[in-house]
Amino acid sequence: MACVVLAAMAPLVRAQPPMADVVVTAAEMRTLPNTMTLVGTVEPLRRSVLGSEMAGIVEAMPVRQGDLVQANTLIVKLNDDVLRWQLSEAEASTEAARARLTQTEFDIQRIERLRDLNQANDKEVYDAQAERDIAKHEMAEKNARVERFRADLAKTKITPPFAGYVVARKTEVGEWIDRGGDVVEVVDLSSVLVRVDVPESAISFVEIGAPCSVLIDALERTFEGKVGHIIRQADPQARTFPVEVVVENADRAMASGMFARATVISGPAAEAVAVPKDAIVEKEGIRYVGIVMPGEQGTMGMLIPVTTGADIGEWIAVTSGNIRAGQEVIIRGNERGVYPGFPTKVRVVDSSGTPVNPPPADTGTSHGHGS
Repeated sequence: MACVVLAAMAPLVRAQPPMADVVVTAAEMRTLPNTMTLVGTVEPLRRSVLGSEMAGIVEAMPVRQGDLVQANTLIVKLNDDVLRWQLSEAEASTEAARARLTQTEFDIQRIERLRDLNQANDKEVYDAQAERDIAKHEMAEKNARVERFRADLAKTKITPPFAGYVVARKTEVGEWIDRGGDVVEVVDLSSVLVRVDVPESAISFVEIGAPCSVLIDALERTFEGKVGHIIRQADPQARTFPVEVVVENADRAMASGMFARATVISGPAAEAVAVPKDAIVEKEGIRYVGIVMPGEQGTMGMLIPVTTGADIGEWIAVTSGNIRAGQEVIIRGNERGVYPGFPTKVRVVDSSGTPVNPPPADTGTSHGHGS
């Protein structure tokens, strides 16, 4: 029986995860702007409720809510039977007018030859020329009617002016729609706007084009954006100014209405503890920095929660106060084998994978959650 127990336990020993190799570097004091993190909402870059320029019966509607449609693709088709009949009639009338114009040109030539033979007078020539001019104007009028009906026919096919998602259908197949009636609502999410309210004490430091980081909790991702619009009208009760941060959304991961946290510049530059951006790990909407420390079993690694501020280049400020300048933080290997609040054994290596000396015993850091 003992042999059976040992045989069963052996695989458990072999299944232990290998010790993680980590690369570390020292946190530094850097001059970075003061920032604040504000909550906001993701909004589409453009939103359009498409209307119909023509009245008629909806014949086809090949889109549903949630569909991604490209610019100038058919989304609604109105019945055009009457317009096609009117166009055919107008084209026939135009051909008749063209024939009449040709006849007047022939009459002018005939009467001018008769006048040269003293068999017609100038009045007859003038009358023939007047008939030709009237025929020309009638021809122009008929052509205009043809072009109008062709334009109206084109308007029975409704297309969006930009690519986007259909978020609402305002009509259905078989319904009558009036001229100017709503058809569908489309939102452009190729880029998005994150709208936040900035306190009046900080609005003077917010500039158009200034970089902002935007955390989307639902996606557990941070996006880089820029201040796109500053609305210079404060909320009279809250004394805040609406600011819109423009964020590229090429993969359309962000959806309209998502909760967002935007970090904006809120004050002058000052000295702050900073770490490389590679030291930041995001899990379930919380940012962590991996640290190393001595332990009974050797060098230990652990993720501690932090709050971050402004970033310049590859460095980002840690504003929570639990990372000190000179402290070694993990910049590689912090996403595997290192966990929040739970020290695990690690091996410190250089960028080529060669083991290096462990960090000093005095880490001088607090492991609490960032404020």
